[in-house]
Amino acid sequence: MKRVWLSAGVFAVCTAAAFFVAAQTGANPTSTTSLAMQRSAGGIDYISGGVGDEDRAAMSARQAELPFKLVLSNGGGEYIVASKLALSTPQGELLSVQDAGPIVMMKLPPGQYTLEATWHGKTERRSVQATATAQTVNWSFKG
Repeated sequence: MKRVWLSAGVFAVCTAAAFFVAAQTGANPTSTTSLAMQRSAGGIDYISGGVGDEDRAAMSARQAELPFKLVLSNGGGEYIVASKLALSTPQGELLSVQDAGPIVMMKLPPGQYTLEATWHGKTERRSVQATATAQTVNWSFKG
């Protein structure tokens, strides 16, 4: 394996170029938000995040694209992140998200679904009806 050493000047130019590209694409190279990108699993497009204000604002701007919004909180109203969130129909599981939330937004076809979330080792299940319009499900976890 050949090692390549960069001089301080070359490193500075590379770093500046990375920031320039990020600025041109709207990316924030110093951002630590959890909202990395839209994902798809089982035919369901989704995003999961919302830990910080910037993250929640970015997600809110995408409400029209991903109109089914799930907000996870504990009994005291504080946001939580479920260790696992699963979405299923009677035909089987469509989506499984590790470290989900506190906000999960999805593009769901209208229909009946079962959501199952695990937090602090306890699992709860909810039935939800997705509609053709935007909706928010506030899930106050009793676990």
